Amino acid sequence: MNGYKIGEVSRVFGIPNETLRYYESRGIITPKRDVESGYRYYDVWDMNFLLDSLWYRSYGFSLADVGSMVNSDDLETFDERYRQREMELIKTIDKYQKILTCLSLHRQRLAKMGGEIGRFTITDSPAMVWQRQRDQGVLEKGESADHIRRWVELLPLVNHTFLMPEAKPTEGEFKDYCWGFSATSEIASMYDIPMTAGTQYLPSFKSIRTVFTAGGEGTFMDAFNTNVIDPIKAMGHTLSRPPVGNLLVRTHEKGKMKRYFEVWVPIK
Repeated sequence: MNGYKIGEVSRVFGIPNETLRYYESRGIITPKRDVESGYRYYDVWDMNFLLDSLWYRSYGFSLADVGSMVNSDDLETFDERYRQREMELIKTIDKYQKILTCLSLHRQRLAKMGGEIGRFTITDSPAMVWQRQRDQGVLEKGESADHIRRWVELLPLVNHTFLMPEAKPTEGEFKDYCWGFSATSEIASMYDIPMTAGTQYLPSFKSIRTVFTAGGEGTFMDAFNTNVIDPIKAMGHTLSRPPVGNLLVRTHEKGKMKRYFEVWVPIK
């Protein structure tokens, strides 16, 4: 029987045997089968459809789409599929451009954070939308948990952010904090992040910004009070709002964990 065996076609086109069999199951190609040997044989006509399939797949169309495009789509349907794919690619390119920007900015932040440790600068805190993830080590449940998954999907366009409680610190120091995610208003609007349970808008406030470090588990609160709150109070400042900050990076130096944080402490 004339034609090419599945292994030959697989090598020439770089298509796994399983994919060729899937194309066959979708009716994209119709190899002839030798009744005696059971081998499939692909002819030139099959090659044409395989090339068409590879062409459409190179645009990112799904195998299911390809099956319809090869077997049944008219010109109007092709136009609609292409328009839809254009929109998907534009969104993907935009997302990865934002990821590249985030990566570059984070690298720059890490490069200079060492020189910012213990430096206190009066500035405006960034406005943000904040979603509580866990409070006192307890994860959000129910509806809030569903929203948290949405935030996780947007990493790294959102930050890993802590927020101190509304209550004033007892005995001159903070004892509690909540971890969550934060996003700029632009990102929250662009990706339709809902304002739901556990979500709040944090406007910009006059603040003191600094970078501090902490060690492993259980060291965050003491490090925050000692290296951030105590020096700010010693300068004569009065806190006006709950401090908010981001985890910048978790490193391992000389066999020990070292975490770096940036924080904004609103002042009167």
